[in-house]
Amino acid sequence: MADSRWADNDRFKKEYGFPPGRKEIATQDLEEKYKEIDPTSPTLLRELLLLQALDHPNIIRYVDAYIDKSLWHHHKASVYLEYCPFKSAQDLLDKYHKHNQNLSESHRAYIPEQFIWHIFRSLALALQYLHFGIRSDDKRSPEELDALVKAPQYQEVWPIILHRDIKPDNILFRRSRQIFGVITEPRKFLGIFPRRKRIGVIPQHPKVLLADFGLALTYNDPDWNVDRSFIGTLHWMPPELPEAFVHSDVWAVGAIILALCRHMPEGVVKPPPVGWTAGDEAWSKHPDARKGIRDHGVGNHYSPALNHVVHECLKFNRRNRPLAFKLLAMINEWEKEAGKNGFLHKDEFFPGWVWGGGEDRLHGRRRRRSGRRLLNDVRAGG
Repeated sequence: MADSRWADNDRFKKEYGFPPGRKEIATQDLEEKYKEIDPTSPTLLRELLLLQALDHPNIIRYVDAYIDKSLWHHHKASVYLEYCPFKSAQDLLDKYHKHNQNLSESHRAYIPEQFIWHIFRSLALALQYLHFGIRSDDKRSPEELDALVKAPQYQEVWPIILHRDIKPDNILFRRSRQIFGVITEPRKFLGIFPRRKRIGVIPQHPKVLLADFGLALTYNDPDWNVDRSFIGTLHWMPPELPEAFVHSDVWAVGAIILALCRHMPEGVVKPPPVGWTAGDEAWSKHPDARKGIRDHGVGNHYSPALNHVVHECLKFNRRNRPLAFKLLAMINEWEKEAGKNGFLHKDEFFPGWVWGGGEDRLHGRRRRRSGRRLLNDVRAGG
């Protein structure tokens, strides 16, 4: 049976400071996955050990795990991760797709481009850490990093980690930390003093987290040169699978950004046609499976700069795709270009139905009250 030590959320919050997010490994899945594997095999613990070792602000935080001592009779396990109340990118896609059904082009809702760039950057930061161990605050240029990671001894410093299953379901959102500061905002009367300043919570995008490392492999893993099975999710698979490289994760990130722009919740890789009998692996390698992906573009609602970076990620030949740290540099450069051309709007909010609250759900009344309390403390000299 699954662990019941943290069944009481209040006790869990007292222990760890936040409520649990829980991932159950289903009975049938475990039985299928491990029925041919010796119980002493390290494969079962690979994901748990990897999650314990990883430490990055854009990777889901491991809290606790429990495998029942009678696992091979009950086939139950639980992994406890940090709480992500805003759910996943798949939920975001589903909501926009549902809302826009039967609406004309001029009445459709779109995910704000600023948030698209935020997701893009967050995933690039996570990948450069997974692939090369490069932290978010590293100031070295892409040229310096390129020379570093190509050094023969670098694998001894950081073994490459491939995620191999990047898809919207595995990209989670949670609240960012509250940042208090001076906010300048327009006054709503007379226009005598058109702007005023107050102390409050500075609006922040939700934190973007990469999750689910069940299919991840590290360079020093015994299965690195053995595991070439057809794995992952068909609709988000890069063209070179089942062979996997660092460029494969980059392709998946580009596919997700394209799907967020085009509202494609079912994925960017077309499903097999009716009557296809050769199987998913054969279809994934068929030219028609990804026909037109790069030609679609992100749409007229988004900037040519965003379209350019997405196309770089989705190149069919993996060697022509940027490495994660080069992708990050491209994102930083081309986002500025999008801003210069007027595609980024600071006052562009999510509709209330996206996060389940009001127009400005991410920094609502509760946070504004916190800002007023801080202002009172400042006035009181506290």
